[in-house]
Amino acid sequence: MNKRDFLKIFGVSVLAGSAGSLINKKEVSETAPEDKETALERITRTGKIRCAYASYNPMLIIDPSTGQKSGIFFDLINEIGKRVGLDVDWSEEVGYGNINQGFVTGRYEIFGGGLWPSGNRARNTIFSEALFYDPISVFVRANDTRFDGDLKKLNNPKYKVTYTDADATQHMAGALFPMAKPIVTTSLQGIAEEMQNVVSGKADATFRDLITVEEYAKHNPNTLKNISPDKPVFMYPLTIGFNEGEYGLKTLFDTVIFEMKDDGTIANTIQKYMNERSHLFFYEKIEYKEF
Repeated sequence: MNKRDFLKIFGVSVLAGSAGSLINKKEVSETAPEDKETALERITRTGKIRCAYASYNPMLIIDPSTGQKSGIFFDLINEIGKRVGLDVDWSEEVGYGNINQGFVTGRYEIFGGGLWPSGNRARNTIFSEALFYDPISVFVRANDTRFDGDLKKLNNPKYKVTYTDADATQHMAGALFPMAKPIVTTSLQGIAEEMQNVVSGKADATFRDLITVEEYAKHNPNTLKNISPDKPVFMYPLTIGFNEGEYGLKTLFDTVIFEMKDDGTIANTIQKYMNERSHLFFYEKIEYKEF
């Protein structure tokens, strides 16, 4: 091959390569998705945090007559907004089982009603640092003595444990009583349905926090009994929820949560709503090795 032929072939290959490169660049530019605005960028642009919530005393209380909101998380989320210079818009009440739907559709940036992290939720939700911890105990009917002193007896196929689908209570049942028969409620039925399952005899036991059972007992006295009163079986963190991948927003909230723990804001807010019952919440996680 002479020099002229070689240069001719080389020139064609360069042109072909350039054309191919241009085509590839065009394809990439046409198919590459546009950069999506993060939740942190959106609240910085709008100056507003849109917050979903669930009515759950004492975390978030809604006055039935006026619709006025109050509660531990209501005050703390508003304080976070104040400290970072953003307004908080309490935009939507949602059920615990469908929190992520509003994240996906962009209706709100956070869930601020107090959220237990769980493996099921972690598939599409991330969680803030714990603001404080919620002791979880096992409850049976008030006149049931079968498990007194040994709740491990519940881990048996002849007994039934009730929990809410996709809730942290599902993990609790699977971790402690995997052999027990599950009685599953839906998020639409509500937490009270779990306790009613036990009271009616449909189930033998359930997992629940002390505050919720106290509220239930106000209207249904002498119906449930705590069989782990001195040693809660779990200590679940109460957190704020964010859409998956929104770590920038999580970092912002975690920073202010640290401040509020350190300066006593969280402790004072709990005291405001709980008074002499403040001891029912913990500020540090306690590990229990035996049940």
